[in-house]
Amino acid sequence: MSIREQLKNSAPILVMVYALTTAILSFVIFIGIENDIELDHFTQDPASIMDTPFYLGFFSYIGILFWCATMAICFFTRSLLAETAEYRTASQFLLYSGLISGLLLFDDLFLLHELVFPEYFSISKNMVYIIYLNILLIYVVLFRDELLKSEYVILALASSLIGAAQFVDWIPMPIPEDSFLEDAVKLFGIVTWFTYYLRYCTRQAQSVVEK
Repeated sequence: MSIREQLKNSAPILVMVYALTTAILSFVIFIGIENDIELDHFTQDPASIMDTPFYLGFFSYIGILFWCATMAICFFTRSLLAETAEYRTASQFLLYSGLISGLLLFDDLFLLHELVFPEYFSISKNMVYIIYLNILLIYVVLFRDELLKSEYVILALASSLIGAAQFVDWIPMPIPEDSFLEDAVKLFGIVTWFTYYLRYCTRQAQSVVEK
């Protein structure tokens, strides 16, 4: 393919991508100016700004990568499924699975339930937990048949580990870094969550290839 053909084919998507990126940057600049925040606080790595060790938040970053990977494989696999009645339920299941994984990704990435919602929107942490729980319950009710056809035990285990991590910090620990156990249990939950969707998406992709 010639350079001219490449530019012709890629120009529309590049315009959309650059427009979206410009919009995000413009929004960040506006927020920074309005709130007297240094713009490099939005662009630099936290470790660089605060002069902290590179490994700070290691577990958190690994968990975020797995959330992101889960969201990506759900959306990508959905794009492989044909728009037919046979794949309609699986397609919708993957769409909502990707959206929920994305919500949990941004919650971990920007501390939504711990900081953003309570401090900036006056929504208590417990209320955020209730909202998230209701979202998951609706998800289970809507796709109960699809879940029952899958390896739902893995997803149940993942949800249990993620939920249990919220209560681990109540357990007295003999070491001062008692949050370590909480974060470790949560990471196991996130990795298990990723494993469930990886296996589900693999089976869906294989079914498409075989046909």
